[in-house]
Amino acid sequence: MNITKLETRMIGLGFRNCIVVEVHTDAGIVGYGETVLKRRSKTVEQNIHELGRYLLGKDPLRIEDHHEKMYRDSFWVGGPLHGSAISAVDVALWDIKGKAHNAPIYKLLGGPTRDRIPVYCHCPAGDSPPEFAANLLRCKEWGYFAAKTTLPLFYGGRAPAADEGYSGARGTISATWRETEWLPTNTFERIAEFFMAGREAVGGDFEIAVDCHGRLSPADAIQLCENLAPYKLMFIEEPTPPEDPAALREVTSRSVTRIAAGERLASIYEVRPFLEARSLALLQVDLANCGGITGGKKIAALAESHYVSLCPHNPNGPLATAAAVQLLSAIPNCFMLEMIGSPEDLELHRRMAPNALQVENGYLKLPTLPGLGVEPAAGCEKEFPYQPFEGWR
Repeated sequence: MNITKLETRMIGLGFRNCIVVEVHTDAGIVGYGETVLKRRSKTVEQNIHELGRYLLGKDPLRIEDHHEKMYRDSFWVGGPLHGSAISAVDVALWDIKGKAHNAPIYKLLGGPTRDRIPVYCHCPAGDSPPEFAANLLRCKEWGYFAAKTTLPLFYGGRAPAADEGYSGARGTISATWRETEWLPTNTFERIAEFFMAGREAVGGDFEIAVDCHGRLSPADAIQLCENLAPYKLMFIEEPTPPEDPAALREVTSRSVTRIAAGERLASIYEVRPFLEARSLALLQVDLANCGGITGGKKIAALAESHYVSLCPHNPNGPLATAAAVQLLSAIPNCFMLEMIGSPEDLELHRRMAPNALQVENGYLKLPTLPGLGVEPAAGCEKEFPYQPFEGWR
């Protein structure tokens, strides 16, 4: 079996563009993969086609060989722009392998370690503690037992529904505020009021997490952790900028709450210094950016050797979600999977891929179809055309 053609589709699904790759073979098997890299979708799509020049005529089942060559022979190794293209192609190759062997991917990775994957959903903070409490209750009504918000005051103010994305609108703190600039001393007390209201609303058995998007200095992040400690959060995500494991280690060493990070790390080589520095408790690499299933499997094993759980970043589409489930179901150190999770977003998943995985009582069941188990609908790129996105920190 050899690869005959590689094609891409750009699908503007809600607030993100899902870049879908199709790898065709002379055996009639087609493999699908997906990546998402907001604000750089066109760049990643072009990189996928550049990888396609290498893949044409090759055996699609030699996945490890292809993965190493796509990474190493680029010369300019590393980074999310290249990692995202490799990720989409890698997942498509695994999809072909599963279909060729008539088995879900997780059965080719050593078999399942669990029967379902726990999921947390997104919850906008809103512009006041009572609004955040109401939003958390809504997540609980949807059947989830865990939800994550973005850092109140920085994100989450009110906005028209079409403009909210998954964080709500911009908060009262400037979108371009730098982590080295002054913040009012009472900022973290005001943020804590949101979590006091949220905890009182949902009780102690509902998990709450917060994503800081790397907005704080170590000193400010430590203050945040101290102020949020009474509210027993599941984790505090990316409190400091993503470049420096030592800075993150400062926070981790002072926090009683788990520190999570890693969504912007695109290879096992970028992950390694954070694990060696004991900078985090939860590793959040995104399988759509870190080298796909092949890269994710290696990263998961390295994390396991440091007693770190995998909790993948995944505000993505249905194919990327399925890829994450395939990997998480075949490793011992699965913590939880991120999803936007709203009824509206799950409906978008179904419209893009009719057999998309669906959340039931806060869990995703393992797919049973061969390969990835999820395929995009024919012509869905016409229903959901490409959208140019800009953003902020």
